Amino acid sequence: MRVIIYGAGGIGGVVGGHLARAGHDVVLVGRPGHVQAIKEHGFRLVTPTETHILRLSAVTSLDQIDFGPDDVIFLCMKGQGTEEALRTLKEITSDVPIFCLQNGVGNEETATRYFPRVYGVMVRIGAVYLTAGEVTVRRDPPGWLVIGCYPRGTDELAEAVAAKLRTAGFMVLVTPDVMPYKWGKLMNNLANAVGAITDARGSDVTAITRAAQQELQDLLAQAGIRWVTAEEVAHELPEIAMPLRGRLDTEAQSSTWQSLARRTGTIETEFLNGEVVRLAKKLGRQAPVNEKLLSICLEMSANRDLPGKYTLSQLRQLLGLK
Repeated sequence: MRVIIYGAGGIGGVVGGHLARAGHDVVLVGRPGHVQAIKEHGFRLVTPTETHILRLSAVTSLDQIDFGPDDVIFLCMKGQGTEEALRTLKEITSDVPIFCLQNGVGNEETATRYFPRVYGVMVRIGAVYLTAGEVTVRRDPPGWLVIGCYPRGTDELAEAVAAKLRTAGFMVLVTPDVMPYKWGKLMNNLANAVGAITDARGSDVTAITRAAQQELQDLLAQAGIRWVTAEEVAHELPEIAMPLRGRLDTEAQSSTWQSLARRTGTIETEFLNGEVVRLAKKLGRQAPVNEKLLSICLEMSANRDLPGKYTLSQLRQLLGLK
């Protein structure tokens, strides 16, 4: 099995780098500057215990890859890039398994419009990608994943991919009902916007985050959508609680924060807080906190603003919170 990492940024780089270190066949597909740095200097994988310089296959476009029958795609770009990425992939190959290692809950449905074999993957990996040719992982072990067929079920390929990831140091759960885990991850990801807007972290953002999460919880209850809490995941994957071999504290926060820091002009918030807004409209409701967080993030991204444009006090005022 060869793993093609389609979107070799933070998550894609960490997963691809660890797989390569474990001896697996990996190809990275990334942006030109990132790929050029990898070709010239090697792929720099920074972990809490060691920095690795890896010689990996890296390309800028899918037509540089000769696809084989045992290839799988790890879709790792942010949600705003999913549709275009899948259209491009469909021009190259008509049938390849797609594993969506992405935040949000809409990528899998999009993928099924292009490919017959789609898998949801809930990802909990602390990754930083700010410099071309380099990614940092904040924890050792690097994190955990939950995998299942979309919309439901498991199969031999899901189990084989899980086994491969475990050999690379990841903790992996295979489940027949993966989407509730992704809704649970979305619940956590609603905090991304708050940290990106204010550059605050930890307990400082709790009150605003809880307001955004309460909107989603109420909507999920009305819609009858099940979501899995972090505590439930920890019960099913008890190894999560084992002591870390190392940990890195970084200035960089979430992937949303990193998009603003890199001034990319695009941001994932439409597929995080924006998902709450869409669900609210579908149910004839409103989600004003998430709607305002989305609006601010989109504006900051379009203006190439750096993280921390507003203070927590200013953000609370903009959201109408005490």
